Amino acid sequence: MKLLIAFLVICSVGCTRSSRYAFTLKGDIHGIKYGKAFLIDPRDSIGVLYTAEISDGKFEIQGELEEPGQFILKVNRQQFYFFMDGREMEVTGDYAKLSNRDVKGSPANDLDELYQRIGQERCYNVKSALLGEYRKAIQAGDQELADQKLTEALKTDEILYSLTEQFVKEHPGSVYSAYVADIVKGESFENGKALYALLSKGNQQSRYGKLLKKHTDELGVSALGVPCPNFEVKDKTGKIVSLESQKGNILVLDFWASWCGPCRKEMKNLQGQYAEFKDKGVHFMSISLDDSEEKWKKACEEEQIPWISTWEGKGWAKSEIRKLFGIQSIPFIVLLDKDGKIVAKNIRRNSLREKIVKLL
Repeated sequence: MKLLIAFLVICSVGCTRSSRYAFTLKGDIHGIKYGKAFLIDPRDSIGVLYTAEISDGKFEIQGELEEPGQFILKVNRQQFYFFMDGREMEVTGDYAKLSNRDVKGSPANDLDELYQRIGQERCYNVKSALLGEYRKAIQAGDQELADQKLTEALKTDEILYSLTEQFVKEHPGSVYSAYVADIVKGESFENGKALYALLSKGNQQSRYGKLLKKHTDELGVSALGVPCPNFEVKDKTGKIVSLESQKGNILVLDFWASWCGPCRKEMKNLQGQYAEFKDKGVHFMSISLDDSEEKWKKACEEEQIPWISTWEGKGWAKSEIRKLFGIQSIPFIVLLDKDGKIVAKNIRRNSLREKIVKLL
């Protein structure tokens, strides 16, 4: 019995050790002779994980981590983020231009480079060109063309999601897939759920897989088709206004702030849609995420907002409403049907108008 227990203990220890991620990271950096290299966890609570002395530009870090992921390599004063999931990795490059592209032997880091290249070619370049056409149309005073080009530019987010979906399908077990899926899902419960389902079972249990699921689950309260969660804000007279009191009509919720230039431009477009739909059962409501009540009221006067304008009073960082909808950037527009159910999130310009017409 004692021998059996001792055997089980040895096996248990062996299993624990083998389940951790063991790695070697060697460096050969041109342009420096001595100093120190640090492997750092981006999470502040963890900090420096390993330190190695640099001699004649070379260093070596050997160690174990809980699992692969994104880390920071700091070489003297230069540092960069990179992905680690290789067993034997090397970083070779010029000290002055050191970057994650100098790392070899990490499949996840290679996938990061591949994904960024695909995204640049198929999405970011397209979006940049459309935004250029949008600005030209604005300068020429052609608002109709400007709205069309901005709508097309915003729809490139759908292209990014599609290529990310295909990317995750092709690399379901990579830590990078779980990482990028959490970013690209944005404020969409539906996208997060779909991307999570594409991950391998093991990757779903990784740190990034768990974060993706956690962040997706948090968006469930504002998913498409569910009743919009209630909240309370304050109008310009100081009266408390609840979302419940605004239901019963098609409702456009506009989240903005006085300091947000694109929000102010979007509001001018909304005023055109307000004039078109205000007598057809469509109501509008703006919710400011300003820190300052004074700046919010001043911006309201400058924009001459004709519909109900409100202020949460907690600012961007502490906003509970922003967390309800998972808002990562503004302007952010939510469309509700007559029953108060969410029809669309993060929708703007012509896409918003098309949705309203469809509901009517």
